[in-house]
Order: sequence, then C-alpha cells, then structure tokens
Amino acid sequence: MKFKLNIHDEFSSLKSVLVGIANDRGNIVHENNPKISKYLQQGKIPSESTLVGQVDNFSNLLEEQGVKVFRPKNIPNQDQIFTRDISFVIDDKIIKSKMKKENRKVEQEGIDFVFDKIYDECLLTPPDNAYIEGGDVIVHKNYIFVGLSSRTNHTGYEFLRSSFPKYEVIPFQLFATDNPATNILHLDCALQTFGGKYALIYEDGFVHYPDSIIDIIGDSNLVKVTQYEMYHMNPNIFSIAPDKIVSDKSFKRINQIFYSLGIQTIEIDYQEVSKLGGLFRCSTLPLIRE
Repeated sequence: MKFKLNIHDEFSSLKSVLVGIANDRGNIVHENNPKISKYLQQGKIPSESTLVGQVDNFSNLLEEQGVKVFRPKNIPNQDQIFTRDISFVIDDKIIKSKMKKENRKVEQEGIDFVFDKIYDECLLTPPDNAYIEGGDVIVHKNYIFVGLSSRTNHTGYEFLRSSFPKYEVIPFQLFATDNPATNILHLDCALQTFGGKYALIYEDGFVHYPDSIIDIIGDSNLVKVTQYEMYHMNPNIFSIAPDKIVSDKSFKRINQIFYSLGIQTIEIDYQEVSKLGGLFRCSTLPLIRE
C-alpha cells in the first residue's frame, strides 16, 4: 500500500511521523557541527545508552498520543537520530535531501522503505548541484521559509521554488560560524512556527534582519529567544497539534509562554540529544498532518 502524504505546516494534528534511532552508532564520532566538536573535546559526548533512552522515550510519547510512528532501518556504525535533515514533506511530495556531509548520505538508506511506499510522481530528488537539508525548510501555510548556509545553497532554494510554484518561497541567509555558541546549523535552530499563528525566533541568527518573517507572523505573535536559549535548542520544539507541543523540561521560560497561550506542553528530558546539534524537530520526519 502506498503512502498518501500531507504536510502544509508545522503544527496541524500529527497522524504519522518517522522518528530517528540512536542505537548501533559505532565508536567514531562524526564532527558534523561545532557543537559536537565542543562536547567531544570536553569528553562529554553522551553515551549510546543515554541517547537511546531519550530518543525512544520521545518516540513512545508520540505513540501514546495516538500518532503512527515509523523508525529507520538500522545501519550499523551510523548516526540515525536526525531524520528531518535527510528528507522532508511538503504537500503530498517527499523531497530526498541532498546532503552536504558525506558521512550522512548513507542515512537515507535507512528510510528507503518510506521512499518505496511513495508514488513516483510524489518523490522529488534535487539536482546534483542543489544542496538542501530538511532542517532548513519550514512550511507555513502559503509560505516556505528556506535557510541558506553551508548546508543548503541557493540552487537548493531555486529547486524548491520551481517545484512548489503555489507557495511563496522565501530565503534567509543564516548566521553560520565555527563558534558553537553562535552558529546556526539549520533554520529550525533559529525559527519555529507553532500554535497556528505564533513563532519562536532568534533574531540574531540571520545575516539580515528577518523582516519577511516578522511581516508574515506579526511582531506580537513572535516569541523572541535569547542567545543562551538558542544554544540549548529552544526553537527546536515539536508540535503534535496546534494546542499541543513537546518541549524540553529545561526550557522554563518558553514553556511558561506556551502554557499562557493555552497550549498543552509535554515536557521531557532531551538535553543529551541536543549536544549532537539537534532536538525534537530534528529527530522527526512528519509524513501526515490533518
């Protein structure tokens, strides 16, 4: 039976999702971003058992909420937590990301069973010179926001613009550095829409002030996060529905804001995963929202 995909935003009611796995990672630590390098130098890379516990707890939580959860096929000695980067869905199309890091390209083999269940016309593959990763792509109603950096290039943006002509596709140059305290790895490290009309935003994460986002969301609907909160991945929450969010229990300030907006906030511990450069959104590939 083929999948019929449906994703138009980041917050509608979640029906099915692919959540990463953390087991069988092997002994090699791939320094894919400055944050991993920092914790590796400090000897604080989380153990596999800790990562497995946190990722599986997140997956089980989603199942308990009535969401159909798929997991990647295991690839020995390979990182497979961050499924958002390797593929993403817009409308009824799934895009097979063009990864910049060689060691991450093999991760897509672990979700071949998803690609095999998609109608041929609904599986899009960017051209060779178009780099694009799912963490840099946020769908919001009639808009697609695209973060440009070392991971997603302008050709990748052009590919999305030509593939989805009904959307206004807006690029944003991200503030990418070698400093883990300031580096914006992907767009979802600095921006995340939620609750139907709101967004978390780290305004200093962009080379140019993100006027378009502010115009579209509205300044009064923006929750502006600090540099400290950005570093600890506060924007990388995950919505199960417009009124239900999964967030880290350490995000005290923004969790209180969610509560004040009438949004049920399920708090769990995911901070060890964050040391690898991603959090809840990075660990998920939503397939169907209604």
